[in-house]
Amino acid sequence: MRRTVFFIDGFNVYHALQKDRHYHKYKWLNYEALAKALVSKDNQIVNIFYFTAYTQWDAAKKARHQSYVKALQLNRIKTIFGKFKLRDKTCTVCKKTYKTFEENQKETAAYDFADEVEIEGSST
Repeated sequence: MRRTVFFIDGFNVYHALQKDRHYHKYKWLNYEALAKALVSKDNQIVNIFYFTAYTQWDAAKKARHQSYVKALQLNRIKTIFGKFKLRDKTCTVCKKTYKTFEENQKETAAYDFADEVEIEGSST
């Protein structure tokens, strides 16, 4: 039996679904069900990791996100938290500098698990 691990970038999935209202119904996606649909019966799903970060500037969004994460955790999804950091950006049109939040440290958290899991198709 092949061991399989799924890594989900919650930030990118959310924003991809947010772009088109027809996809909004998938915001509460069941990743365990999706993972089972994507692998054959010869695969054992060892872990599903969901990488995300809570917004600190919108209490309503944070509350909805916390509810979703709780639902994921009840379905054995392991949640790994990054953080948002305030960054300076420059407008490509007017060249003015402004402050905005960017997700950060999610990828670093992924490396912490790299030697604990066997990824399907890896050469090691």
